[in-house]
Amino acid sequence: MPRRPARGVRLYRLGVVMLIALTVVLDGLDNQMLGLAAPALLHEWGLERGVLGGIFALGFVGMALGTLLAGQIGDQYGRRVALLLGVALFGAATLATGYAGAVWHLALLKALAGVGLGGVPGTAAAMIAEFTTARWRSLAVTFGVVCVSIGGILGGGMAATLLPLLGWRWLFWASGALTMVVALILLRCLPESPGFMARDANRRDELARLLRRLGEASAAAPPRAGVALPPMGELMKGDLARSTMGLSAAMLSGMFLIYLMFNWAPMLLSAQGFSLRETSLGLTWFNMGGTVGAMLAALAIMRVGSRRTLPVMAGLGALVCILLAGHGAGVMVGLALLGLTASAAQSAMFALGAHAFPLPLRARGMGLMGAAGRIGALASAFAGSWLVVGWTGFFATLGALMVVNMASFLAVRGHIPPLGRGRTEDLQG
Repeated sequence: MPRRPARGVRLYRLGVVMLIALTVVLDGLDNQMLGLAAPALLHEWGLERGVLGGIFALGFVGMALGTLLAGQIGDQYGRRVALLLGVALFGAATLATGYAGAVWHLALLKALAGVGLGGVPGTAAAMIAEFTTARWRSLAVTFGVVCVSIGGILGGGMAATLLPLLGWRWLFWASGALTMVVALILLRCLPESPGFMARDANRRDELARLLRRLGEASAAAPPRAGVALPPMGELMKGDLARSTMGLSAAMLSGMFLIYLMFNWAPMLLSAQGFSLRETSLGLTWFNMGGTVGAMLAALAIMRVGSRRTLPVMAGLGALVCILLAGHGAGVMVGLALLGLTASAAQSAMFALGAHAFPLPLRARGMGLMGAAGRIGALASAFAGSWLVVGWTGFFATLGALMVVNMASFLAVRGHIPPLGRGRTEDLQG
């Protein structure tokens, strides 16, 4: 049985994981700013919904590009480099959005922010997987990704406070400034992942120092010089192809749902007569449900594995959508339940990707499934502008997406087994 790491080692690992997770909080915060600001922005500038949908779409094009770039940079130059570049770019673009004076300013800055935002969750998930042992990996990776919802909760609270008092520009100024401060902290404090350094003989001493801090001085094989990256085509061969396709389809349908909620749910609620404050809090309830549900999903995966957990959560999400489509009482409770089931399954999916893709292909594999998710998000930008006019059609569409999501999870080959079955206490996976 493995020896329990010293308290200092555990605290260092926890500190690194929390620092990485903070980048995902900011990703979730900055990602939802435009959706939260949309009702006030449309009123002030007199924009049509279709114009806003086009701006969202440009952001998702940027995110798709950023996801693929981050995967390549992460496998070739390091996870730390990819994460730093992404956070700095979307932080600067979000801050600048507060000064936008025309529609084309919003569009350009949303696209630039998208490039930065696109790769952060996948890169962060890959890094967290490499800084945690197998016992806690699913829980840690899911916690890291669920920080998108935590960022949404923070954003909803900011919007409910700042929008009525100071206006929509202050949302972007506050979020962007906070992100740039964190980027400077990352530059100073964030280490490179041990899994990446183990492939570079020139970083032998740096790796040894890091492993000592992690209490894993004898856990890694010596770095080997000149180890070539396997080609990306390996993701589409053998059993790995089924996992790649299944995860990509699950991510596409899941991100369609997530971004339809992030960007259009406030306008949907506004059209139903909810106040500006209530439209912000509706998204907050959704994100709160997603946060709690994702952590419960991670614990369930540890106990029974992901093959049972994720399809069940997606199926429950479809049932919640059917109930919401009826537009009965308790809309806010329904949104929380939708987060608890459907949104939580998407957060836990990143833990499945970190398990299913082998280390040399992990960042690119997660980048590929992330790019599929951006296609779903892009589709939601256009679909949302007409789905938002009908409550029943909005949630019926989400229910259909969750059925596709459930089938995609069932197709994945490389599911996470329950803890204790084929799981070992390794550092890098």
